[in-house]
Amino acid sequence: MSAKARRPGVNRSGLALLALLAILLAGTLFAKDLQSFPGSQLVVTDWADGDSFLVRLPDGSEHTIRVYGADTFEWHVSDDTDARRLRQQRRYFGISGYAGTPAASIQLARSLGETAAKEVRAILARPFTVHTSFADARGDGRFKRVYAFVTTADGDDLAKVLVSRGLARAFGVYRASPQGNRIKFY
Repeated sequence: MSAKARRPGVNRSGLALLALLAILLAGTLFAKDLQSFPGSQLVVTDWADGDSFLVRLPDGSEHTIRVYGADTFEWHVSDDTDARRLRQQRRYFGISGYAGTPAASIQLARSLGETAAKEVRAILARPFTVHTSFADARGDGRFKRVYAFVTTADGDDLAKVLVSRGLARAFGVYRASPQGNRIKFY
C-alpha cells in the first residue's frame, strides 16, 4: 500500500513510546519520599544474605529490607529462581568455569554469598540508618520485603561498601539515594 493510500490513523509506535514515557514519568513523579530511621538494628536470622535482611526500626517494628543498587551472591539456593540468579551472578563475576566444574563454581559462589552475609553482620553490628519509602521489593514469598538504602554507623552507603569490596555487583532496582546519588555512584 502506498503512503498516499494509507488511511489516516494513529501512529501505534508513537503511542507505545508515549505510554512508556508516561509510565516511567509516573514512577518518578509519584514515588514516595524516603523516610529515614536512624538507630536501626540488624536482626540476625539464618536466611539473611548480604542484600536482604531483617531490621528493627527504632519504634520496634521489624522489616525485611532489600538494599537498593547491590546484588550479592545467593547462598541459600532453594528454588529455580535462586539457581537462575546464582548462574547469572557466576557469569557476571567470571567464575562460571572455576575449577573446571559447575559444582565447584556453585560452591565458590555460595561461599562468597556467605562471606557477604557475615560482612553485613559485622558492618551493621552498630546502629545504622535505614532510608525507605516502603516500596515493595517482591522476592521470596515467605518474607515481605521493602527496598531501602542503609547508611552505616560510619556514614557509608552499605551497597557501595559491598560493591567496593567485591561482594556485590551494582545491580537491581534503584532510585536517587538520600544524598541524591544515582546508580553510577556505585
